[in-house]
Formats: sequence, structure tokens, C-alpha cells
Amino acid sequence: METHLATIACIAPGRLIGLAPDGDLRLVWDAATFRLPIYDLPHLAATLDEWCVEEELPALRRGYYRLCQGPDGGIQLWLHNAGLLLSREELRVLTTLVATASRELCAPLCRQPRLPFGTGYRRRAAPPPSRQWQN
Repeated sequence: METHLATIACIAPGRLIGLAPDGDLRLVWDAATFRLPIYDLPHLAATLDEWCVEEELPALRRGYYRLCQGPDGGIQLWLHNAGLLLSREELRVLTTLVATASRELCAPLCRQPRLPFGTGYRRRAAPPPSRQWQN
């Protein structure tokens, strides 16, 4: 699955956020892969930040995302109907990964090379104007 993704942020092998060919994001965490809408990544970043600031909340729910205490002292992160059981250190790593990807996607486009249609297009010279109107 990772081979079809354009990597946006990678924190470790097997832990990354990438752009899929269908235009949505994929959060890859070890053997699990989650589909995230591209417009919803800043919302997930804000939810994880809020949890890390409070850290003693019994549960936090924001839209499709839910964080709660796990039975063994871990933290459960639910993305839609799928979940991850994370340690506190893994949650900090995930928060860093999501924040990095969110900053990268929300960065101004002026950082990209100045090409007429974005990156990936070659520059083409326009034909001289005098040749266009001659018979």
C-alpha cells in the first residue's frame, strides 16, 4: 500500500502520512492503514493537540475522531470506525507526524518552484510572434 503513496510526512519506517492516487490521505501506522479526507487533517491535528494539553481527560470526541483511556493504561484513538491502541509515547509521535503533515499541506504554494501549472510540468518557450502571422 505504501508504494502507491506520495509521502507527505514520515516519522519512522512504516509510520507515515501520504497522498493516495484518489486524492485522499492515508495514515499508515505499522500494519494499519487509515483513509483520511485531505480537508480533515488540521481537525485531527487540533484534536490530538487538545488531548496532549489536557492529558487527564477520560475521553475526547471531535467529529469522527475519539480519544479515550484504554483498559491497560494505553490510549485508544478512533478514526471513524477503526481504532489504534497507543502508548503515551506513540501518541506523541503520532501527534508530531500529523502536525508536520498538516503544516506541509497548509503551507503557502509560493514555496514551490515557479512553473506555469505547478511542479511536474516542463517549461516551453512560446513561438516568436512574427512567424505566427506570416503566410
